[in-house]
Amino acid sequence: MDNSTYNTTVVVIYSISAVIALLMLWIAIRQLSKVASQIEVAAKANSLSQLSALLNLEQQIADRRLELSKAGIAIAQVRGSPGEEFDSAKLRFNEAKEMYLNSLERLCFCVLRDLFHDDDIRLEYRDVIRAALTDFASDFGDASPYRNIRKVHNRWADQ
Repeated sequence: MDNSTYNTTVVVIYSISAVIALLMLWIAIRQLSKVASQIEVAAKANSLSQLSALLNLEQQIADRRLELSKAGIAIAQVRGSPGEEFDSAKLRFNEAKEMYLNSLERLCFCVLRDLFHDDDIRLEYRDVIRAALTDFASDFGDASPYRNIRKVHNRWADQ
């Protein structure tokens, strides 16, 4: 093979290689673009899922707070009544309080695990958490099952 044929062959091979490389680059860019759009869709879906979970949790808290209020009203209405009626109302109140505090505990668990955006939750729930600690102080002793509520309260107290 003479030198000019060799040079032509090398140029053709390099040209073909360059075309293949450009084609591969174009394919890679298209694939990366598709992946980026899929990530964007997944991020939106994740945000919607977080919002849905938060709304469900907020509804639980509101429902349980309403039950707690009803139980408190029932105690006030039977105060001074025979022991059994008052005991039943007090039992209902304690169960409602436990359910309410458990729902706040779940919210605080999610906040501590960064499942919800802390700043948004803090604006809405700082006073609710503070009120729970004040209203039910005896439930937040050293052996309290509501440790996450105390942790979130302590974290938010200085903010």
